[in-house]
This record gives sequence, C-alpha cells and structure tokens, in this order.
Amino acid sequence: MEVKNLRKWFEVRRGFFSKPLWLKAVDGVSFALRPGEAVSLVGESGSGKTTLGKTVLLLHEPTDGQIIFKGEDVTHLKDKKKMMWYRRETALVQQDPFGAMPSFMTIYRILEEPLIVHKVGDKKEREEMIYRALEEVRLTPVEDFAPKYPHMLSGGQLQRVAIARALILGPSLVVADEPVSMLDASVRVEILNLMREMQQRRNITFIYITHDLSTTRYFSEWIYIMYAGHIVERGPTQRVIRNPLHPYTKALLAAIPDPDPENRKRFREVPPGEPPGLINPPPGCRFAPRCSRVMERCRKEEPPEIEVEHNHFVKCWLYV
Repeated sequence: MEVKNLRKWFEVRRGFFSKPLWLKAVDGVSFALRPGEAVSLVGESGSGKTTLGKTVLLLHEPTDGQIIFKGEDVTHLKDKKKMMWYRRETALVQQDPFGAMPSFMTIYRILEEPLIVHKVGDKKEREEMIYRALEEVRLTPVEDFAPKYPHMLSGGQLQRVAIARALILGPSLVVADEPVSMLDASVRVEILNLMREMQQRRNITFIYITHDLSTTRYFSEWIYIMYAGHIVERGPTQRVIRNPLHPYTKALLAAIPDPDPENRKRFREVPPGEPPGLINPPPGCRFAPRCSRVMERCRKEEPPEIEVEHNHFVKCWLYV
C-alpha cells in the first residue's frame, strides 16, 4: 500500500446558519507499506491514529490524497465488485471486543457472517473454516466455544474471536486498533504474540494502533509517531526508540513507567498544556506551543520531513 498526502477532514457546524468549520483529523499523511510488515502507529488520544486507520480501510471517505493498494487506486471506490474485493483484502480488529460483537449471535454465527457476505464455500466448507479459525486463535475445544454467546467469554477470549473474524477471509492488510488496551497485562502479551505469529505465518501486513510505546518494540518493525493529524517521526522501531529525534517522541518515551525505583527519582520532562484543537490548529509546527526547544521559525512555518539517517525521518526544524 502507498498513501499519498492523505487528508480526512470532518465538517463541524455550530449553528444552522453558521459557516461550516473543518476538523482536520488527518492532514497530509504519506507512507508506504510492504507485504508482511508490521507497523505501529503511536500517539496520544486525539492525534488521529484511529481516523487514519479507518480512512485507509475506506470506513471514512478520504477528503483528499490518494490510497494505492496492490497497484489499484482505491481512494474513491464506487464499483461494487472492487469494493467487495477491497473489503475481503482488508480487515479491522477493534479496540473493544465486547462492543464489537453482536450479543444476540453465537460465536459460530459471528464467524460465519463474513463468509456468507462474501459467498465463500457451502455450509460444510464454512464450518471447517470456522473451526480452523478457532483452533488458530487457540479457542479449543472448538465445539465448546462455537455455540457460546459473547457474554459467556472473557475479554481475552473475545479478543481472540475478534482476531479470528478479522483473519477468516485471508486478508493481506489488517488494522488493529488498540487491540489489547482493555485487557490485563498478562493477556496482552498472549494476544500480541498470537497476532505476531499469525502475521508471520500468513505474511499479513499489520497496522498496529496504540498509545503504548512499550509494546511496539515487541510487535512491529516500523514505527510512526503521530501528533495532531501529522506523522512527526517514522523509522525502524528499535532505532526510533533508542534514538528518538522529535521532542514529542522523547516525551512519549519519558512517560513509559519504569519499574526501577531509582530511575523514578530522575526528572522527566513532560510537555506542558494540551494538544491543539484540530478545527483551528496553530500555524507552523503543531507541537510548537508545547515544545521546550521551540524557535521563532517553528511558530510560523510547517517543518518539512527530513531523513536524518537511513530510513529515519522527522518533521522538525532542529534537523534542517
């Protein structure tokens, strides 16, 4: 996939006769994904991560820009057959497994629905695919789990069902929107390991959306740091974590809890204030109002993306 200067703006009206305002949730984002890669999209709440993921999946209509998937321009798909093809090639794992599952359906029926919609196999073949999917996510014996309803499963078990549903059609791109944020720490590791194992086995490209930098190093090869609708830093995960360049990335890393009580005593610089409003974002660098190293230029001109080292890019005037 190649995403070029993608924008998703939402229209906001404050009165019936007022002029519409635009909330710039995703504002000029570009990146490329190769087959089988795992990419982490990291940022605080409101940075545009989920909107970017849903826009890439065409769950939101892009305002501007271009999305190229397997050589096809899918930005504004109108053809029903092509849209069905794209829906089968892509999938979403949602953050809340309880809200993502229809409570009136059994687990079997939940997993069967995408197969029915896409007209995959007959009844017997669909049953085999459902049981195989449950085995892959380690919900065994499958005969016990298939007839159950969502309220009868734990959070971890239900997230495994969500993963099985996302992967049952064999997609090549999966967006996982904070898939472990509602789970216990011990269960998080199991779910991430399961996703990583299936990603490598099937050569699936993953976009892993999270605000938790501590989990990204175990899951992804690449990391994109997002702030106020922009990607401000991107590069190989280990390199970005070991050598963060953007002041915002440094602040995110400083916020990771440290189990060593001696390290907790050291001073940690936390950016003051709140993220800017995206209806009327500040000119120049959007992090400038909170940055301790801000220059006059930062407040007036938006910084370009600079390749500071091989494949390590940052949008910051400090490196120009």
